Amino acid sequence: MKYSEKLGTLLLLGFVLLAPIAQAQDAVAPSVEIAFGTDIDRDNRELVGETPVFSAGIDKIICLTRLKGLEAPTSVTHVWYRDGKTMARVDLNVASSNWRTWSSKRLLPDWTGHWEVKVLDSDGRVLGSAGFDVQ
Repeated sequence: MKYSEKLGTLLLLGFVLLAPIAQAQDAVAPSVEIAFGTDIDRDNRELVGETPVFSAGIDKIICLTRLKGLEAPTSVTHVWYRDGKTMARVDLNVASSNWRTWSSKRLLPDWTGHWEVKVLDSDGRVLGSAGFDVQ
């Protein structure tokens, strides 16, 4: 085998061995945006009445989540907490790598305090969390 053939073989082998490393570096960690409001504009898939603080006696709160970089199809779970106590778990389907989804929680008039929603991936890992207050 000639020197140039050996060099070509070594270079090819190097590219093959380094390809998985390059792909791993190109992988983007999933990003999650979470917001709370009073309704959803279903035509535009946008949150209505977005705020971090709600008045006591509000009937329903929406949690809108935008997910980027997940390998679809998959699912996520919204876990709703009030003052650290689990109040609801909602499983949601994710059909693309750039997806908006939402869940809602009906509140009793005396359910004031600090609320938080954690977004879990299909393996139960926390992708993100955000909170709001009911006063």
